[in-house]
Amino acid sequence: MTAHRRPVSVAAITVAVLFAVLGLALVGTGELTWLSVMLSVIAAIYLSVAFVGAAILRTQPRSSTGWIFLVSGTATPVASGLGAASDVAVHLGHLRLASWLYLVNMPFALVGVPLVATFGILLFPDRRLDTRWRRALGWVYAIELAVLFVWAALSTDSIDVPGVYNPIGVPAANVLVISILVLGPLSLFACVSMWRFARRGPGPYATALRSAAWVSFVVPAAYLTCVVVGITTGNTAAVAILENSAAIALGLAAWVGIVRHGLFDTRAVLSRTLVYGFLSVVLVMVYVVVVVSLGLFVDGLVPQVAAAGAAALAVLPLRDLAQRRINQLVYGLRDDPAAAFARLGDRLDAAGVPENILPAAARTVAEALRLRYVAIEAGGEILCTYGRAVPGSTEQLPLPFAGETIGHLTLQTRTDSDLLPDERRLLSGLASQVAVAARAIVLTHALQASRQRLVAAREEERRRLRRDLHDGLGPTLAGIALGIDTARRATGTDEPTTQLLATLRHATEAAVDDIRRIVYDLRPPILDELGLAGAVREQAMQLGAADIDVSGHLPALPAAVEVAAYRIAVEALTNAARHAPGSPVSVRLAVNGGLELSIADGGAGLPDGYRAGVGLNSMRERAAELGGRCVISRREPCGTLVHADFPLPEAAP
Repeated sequence: MTAHRRPVSVAAITVAVLFAVLGLALVGTGELTWLSVMLSVIAAIYLSVAFVGAAILRTQPRSSTGWIFLVSGTATPVASGLGAASDVAVHLGHLRLASWLYLVNMPFALVGVPLVATFGILLFPDRRLDTRWRRALGWVYAIELAVLFVWAALSTDSIDVPGVYNPIGVPAANVLVISILVLGPLSLFACVSMWRFARRGPGPYATALRSAAWVSFVVPAAYLTCVVVGITTGNTAAVAILENSAAIALGLAAWVGIVRHGLFDTRAVLSRTLVYGFLSVVLVMVYVVVVVSLGLFVDGLVPQVAAAGAAALAVLPLRDLAQRRINQLVYGLRDDPAAAFARLGDRLDAAGVPENILPAAARTVAEALRLRYVAIEAGGEILCTYGRAVPGSTEQLPLPFAGETIGHLTLQTRTDSDLLPDERRLLSGLASQVAVAARAIVLTHALQASRQRLVAAREEERRRLRRDLHDGLGPTLAGIALGIDTARRATGTDEPTTQLLATLRHATEAAVDDIRRIVYDLRPPILDELGLAGAVREQAMQLGAADIDVSGHLPALPAAVEVAAYRIAVEALTNAARHAPGSPVSVRLAVNGGLELSIADGGAGLPDGYRAGVGLNSMRERAAELGGRCVISRREPCGTLVHADFPLPEAAP
């Protein structure tokens, strides 16, 4: 904001706060009508609209929406304070003073809500009168506000308070009351224009615009309700309450757009605005509570003086605390790097498995700097993401490790604005820590992949060796044994030769037995005979399992997966037969992106505080070395569940 515009914004906020405090202070006198009391409370809440305008103007000094919100948010508390003062004057019998106060109050009341209901919605968030439709609507709104002003200034009916009159009233101006009746329908046109604009805008602020567009329809609805109530009942006292409440809803929608969606790119000044807005609310609340409380016991100016002192004492210590908390809300942990690094360390330490480390790091970086989207890329692939990117610019930062760049940290801010120098320094430090974690995860993945290839190659080689031994060497030795038997029969009674052949026969049989033992140790023969499903079914039937379910037809599985799944199934079935004899046992095999194996029994379940033995650990290790997982858990309502899953190559059907 330029030098001459910043004081205007500060002065407007100051005036708005002072008149809001004045209105609330006069509430404590007990001399206000219920309507003035309600308007004074609403005016204090309406200060949020002025704060929205100030926040916009700090970064966009030429924003028409910012000026409209600032003027409206200032004029409404001024009107409320003057209206409350008029009520006090009426109560004291100063009717002429009350009449002039009401007359001065009316223009501020008209500038407040009708301005937002017309031009505020039409130009939101940064539109211009650049089309024929909007220019025509702008001229209609200008004429409407001018007619409203003339009616408020000259009509004898514009002041609806018993005993109070318009000092400059002209009866002929009463006919201009029609301008109030058409304000609702005219405001509806602005809402439709805003809704059409929000639907066409697919940019990063589309969500905020659509939310504000929906809320904007509350304004014409409130005006139309006021007209219906006024015509049917003749009671127009609640009109101002409905009007102001509707405009507050629009201001709050814009405020949510600024805070959550970065609307108007006001992040750089949002912190200060929130702080002073919070302190203003606290100041008003403390002042009102003290004035009302002391007013019950003490007369005169003592309650007001005491309330001012109490409000000051309450606000001063809250400023630093509020500044810290709101800075964290707007900027994250930019001002507290130690807390950011501590949070990152705690999150990484709490990650139980390697798969959770990088997501925890990405989440911490996003929260520490209030980023919309964070992605960690290493080794040419995106390892994890946090948040959701929207159309707009993203930025990549290198992840340095041991003098080289191992990947990148991709991020997107909530406002699509550049990071501040302090934020970049913090981000650079966090990126160094994330790089260490990313390097560790990349190495872990590489080690796991190498381990899987090694185990798969080992089992495939074992399957080949078993096939060669079973189909090649085994039959050869069996043929040799048969040849020896033939030779023994041919030698007749030659004792030395017969004994030698018998010895060779025994040696051959021993070799065949060794071959069988080696073949079985290399790979369970039942897998080649019956397949995994048949082998598990056979083992389950031997151990008394009653429920065996194989979902569909199992595809050809890698040798390593077959062996690991079979060994786990045998161990689980053996444990069930040993620890839960007689209980029903169910076995389930299925392929759902990977091989899934489940064995459940109906026994007593795992005891509290149990320690896994060799068998349970071996099951977990067999699954882990193939990149799978084996979980042993208590089954509800009773029993034990062993669930193992193994990834399968993409080529597997």
